[in-house]
Amino acid sequence: MTFWKKITLTRQTNFHSSVTIDAVYPPEFEHNIAAEIQHLQAIYHCLYSFKKDVLSIICSYDGRLVKLTESQSK
Repeated sequence: MTFWKKITLTRQTNFHSSVTIDAVYPPEFEHNIAAEIQHLQAIYHCLYSFKKDVLSIICSYDGRLVKLTESQSK
C-alpha cells in the first residue's frame, strides 16, 4: 500500500483573485515537487499559468488533484 503526501497551495493576486490546489502525490517525489513548485511561485504572477503548470508538475510525478478552488473577491 502506498502512502500519499498531501500538498495544499494557495496563490493570490493583487486583484483579490485566488486559487487553492489540494493534491496528493507519492512521497518519493516530495523533493522534486517542492523544488519545482517553489520555482513557479517565484516567477508566476498569472493565476492561470501558475495553476496550469502546478497541475502539470503534480501529474508528471504520478500525483492526483483532490480539489481546485478558485475565487474572486469584489
